[in-house]
Amino acid sequence: FQRLDKELADALAAREHLRRLEAELAPVTRLKREIAELERLQREAAARRADEAQLAELQRAAGVLERRVTELGDVAEVLARATVAARELHERLEAVERAVEEERTAWVRDRQYAETKRTELLKLYEEVKEQRDQIVKLGPEGTCPTCKRPLGAEYAAVLALLDSQLEVITGDGKYFRQRLEQLAQPPAKVLDAEAGRDRVLEESRRASARAGELQAQVEERERASAELAEARRRAKALEGRLTARPVGYDPARHDAVRGELAKLEPIALEAAALEERARRAGSLVKDAEQAEHQLSVGERRVAELTAAVRAEGFSDAQYGQAKDRYDRAVGALREAELAVVEARGELNRAEDDVRVDRAFSDLRGELNGRMRPEIAELASGFLADLTDGRYDELELTEDYTVAVLEGGVPKPVISGGEEDITSLVLRLAISQMIAERAGQPLSLLVLDEIFGSLDESRRQHVVALLRRLADRFPQVVLITHIEQVREGLDRVIRVDFDPARGTSVARDDTATLGAADAGVAA
Repeated sequence: FQRLDKELADALAAREHLRRLEAELAPVTRLKREIAELERLQREAAARRADEAQLAELQRAAGVLERRVTELGDVAEVLARATVAARELHERLEAVERAVEEERTAWVRDRQYAETKRTELLKLYEEVKEQRDQIVKLGPEGTCPTCKRPLGAEYAAVLALLDSQLEVITGDGKYFRQRLEQLAQPPAKVLDAEAGRDRVLEESRRASARAGELQAQVEERERASAELAEARRRAKALEGRLTARPVGYDPARHDAVRGELAKLEPIALEAAALEERARRAGSLVKDAEQAEHQLSVGERRVAELTAAVRAEGFSDAQYGQAKDRYDRAVGALREAELAVVEARGELNRAEDDVRVDRAFSDLRGELNGRMRPEIAELASGFLADLTDGRYDELELTEDYTVAVLEGGVPKPVISGGEEDITSLVLRLAISQMIAERAGQPLSLLVLDEIFGSLDESRRQHVVALLRRLADRFPQVVLITHIEQVREGLDRVIRVDFDPARGTSVARDDTATLGAADAGVAA
């Protein structure tokens, strides 16, 4: 009863004290509503700044893309003219090659004819000379090798005829020998035709190369135009979102309201405690009435039990043993209850962990499902640039394994260089996506030993691609042991080991670049 009386008096005193504090606490509700509104406006202001930064970055990127599109101009028309010129040069080259082939065929034919005639004349000379030698050996009494009759008086005439034939054969043989000497090397007409063909071939190659460069510029302009349209679309959406965001956040008023609430916070806490104590006054009156009733019932019960104990012959020893057994049973029960509580707590924690893990897994799956197509699209563009359009599409599996597509079908085997390229374009795509989603440009991109097993052509493609990324990453740092790429860099810093001092020494090698790169290095 004493405790109840004390608690009731304390509750009534708390109620009276709370009534005196009501006037001081009157502004608290209004200030809490005001600070909730100010906090909402503060969040909107922070979101507005983020949107404005993202809009500025999009406008800057759109400006770069617009300038590039303007620089490229009507490159498609220039490509069409260059394609026509290359086709005309190709047709002209085919005509020149046919003329060269005709000249060379005529030269080979004349040489073969001269060789055949000289061979025939040599054979004929041997036959005629053998006949003359045989006639001279037999003399006038010999027989004619043709008609088989004695020569007699015709001997001298036959010899003269054979000598005349030998002279004619010898003269023809000298002519065809000189002719063979003349035809040993290609004649001037063949050489002139081949030189003309080489000139047209070089012009055709230059025209084809120019057409290829223009084709790359056309594709670049198409990509830049698409990116420009997307940047403008996103900028327009951001502008609409900025227009819809509320304004009017006042930091000074926010600080003032926080200060007023901070001053009233101790009084509010005291009032909350007093309110809790005052709220118990009503229940304490009921508790006192119930306690008085229970006391009367308890007194009657004690009297009844005392009489019953006396009637039963109560024993202190038996009571002590029973009490010990009861106490042990109660202790075991409490231990079992504690074990149940602990087990239930562990079960609840495990269920919470499972729910959190499932939530994170779902979130990760959702984020991957949204980001993987965008990363794959960005990486595909980089892959097309680095492989000269040989591969222009890749896809990412759920565990971010890269699969290069060739004709829409995953390529089962790729080389080491191609694998290095896929790793590089994936890193670049992720970096670009982070830069775009950050709402502001990332000032630094560091790439360590990215060239790997790439050949010289693909290394130059990588350097060119990194230059085109300058609008997203103003500063790109390459760490590499490949000397051949230094001429394409703006600045070269070499790090060597000084064995004498046992330290690394860095020096600026930019000054050793070629004359063509001096301006870039500066």
